[in-house]
Amino acid sequence: METIEINLEECKNLNEGRYSTLGLQVKRILRAMFGGHHIPMNVKGTRREIDSFLDTLVKEKKYMSAYLTYGLNDPRTHRDRAKLGIAVSNFERHTGIKWPFK
Repeated sequence: METIEINLEECKNLNEGRYSTLGLQVKRILRAMFGGHHIPMNVKGTRREIDSFLDTLVKEKKYMSAYLTYGLNDPRTHRDRAKLGIAVSNFERHTGIKWPFK
């Protein structure tokens, strides 16, 4: 399996093509998380940027899981969506990179 390489410092100056590549990489990571697969990845950046990136990935998965399990109108889904919003905001503030999914 191919290792996903994400350099958060390089992602700060994204053009549209590179930004869509980041989105595809995050999508691939999330698919692996849902499938219970291990996907090798190498994320470069400051400790704060990496922690924020990983926290946002985990919150994204939890929100999608709640949506699939309980539906969009369930309070648990709304709670997970709010937590995701906070994680995305922190990621964008710490890295200066827009989260590829809204």
